[in-house]
Amino acid sequence: MTRMIVCAALILSAVTLSAEEAIVATVNGVPIKASELEQAIDRLIPRISFHGEVSEEKRAELRDKALDDLISMELRYQDATAKGVKLDTKMVKEQMAAIRGQFNAKSDYEKALKRAGMTESTLRQQVEKEVLVYQLTQKTVVEPSRMADEALKEYYEKNRSKFRQPERVRLRVISVKEESKAREAYEKIRAGEDFGSVAAKMSEDNYRIMGGDTGYVHKGRFIPEIENLAWKLPNGAVGGPVQGQGNGTWFIIKVEDKSPERDLPFEEVKDKLRADLESKRSNELMAKWLEELKAKSRIEITSKRP
Repeated sequence: MTRMIVCAALILSAVTLSAEEAIVATVNGVPIKASELEQAIDRLIPRISFHGEVSEEKRAELRDKALDDLISMELRYQDATAKGVKLDTKMVKEQMAAIRGQFNAKSDYEKALKRAGMTESTLRQQVEKEVLVYQLTQKTVVEPSRMADEALKEYYEKNRSKFRQPERVRLRVISVKEESKAREAYEKIRAGEDFGSVAAKMSEDNYRIMGGDTGYVHKGRFIPEIENLAWKLPNGAVGGPVQGQGNGTWFIIKVEDKSPERDLPFEEVKDKLRADLESKRSNELMAKWLEELKAKSRIEITSKRP
């Protein structure tokens, strides 16, 4: 339900257009207004940027996605009303309370409503619409997508090859541009200085903030010069300096651990497998549902710009 709170809150921060604003699309005769499209774009922006400002060019790129989301919402809402879905009024009440709770004072809430050209009644109508769509989506998509442990285990047994973890190594890496600096770092390590401390002080890549620790990696992650060295060295050994032929950078590595190829047990992969399969099934059911709704609906797109 968090997403619904966010959507409704964004409505309050939007600037509505005049009563004569353009209609960008109709869904079975129900209009979608230009201001609604702008609000839908605003809802997409947090997914692509941590900054408050997004260029008009980027907003234009988001219009197709935003309009498709609005059409999808309207189609599902119409389907919910046609099927007589009973509105969960408790959920509506919780959502309205959550929205009001985002404001420090009642006056701030009222100002936001006024700025958006809304009343509490029209806001409630929007929340009721989202709740109704949420309810039907849960019944049509989310609940049928859930998988029991038995079904997960069956999939796991039929696809054992997908759950084989390749040989991996855990490395610490120091990378520098100059050979002299690489040899200086190597001598410090040979003299007994901690590899991680040297990496933090002298390495020139982002791994330095972790003391050069790359975590576990499998073949194909690093350049051949590093991998050839890493797979030859025993645990705890330091190798280098070695120069990468592609970029000329000098590397020193330490092998922290080696993990042989192994079959991942069911219990270890169960949670991720459930999330992946349920997400895939959910996407399939949503696409099928919308395809069926669109096939029997009249959708007219008049404009994608206000």
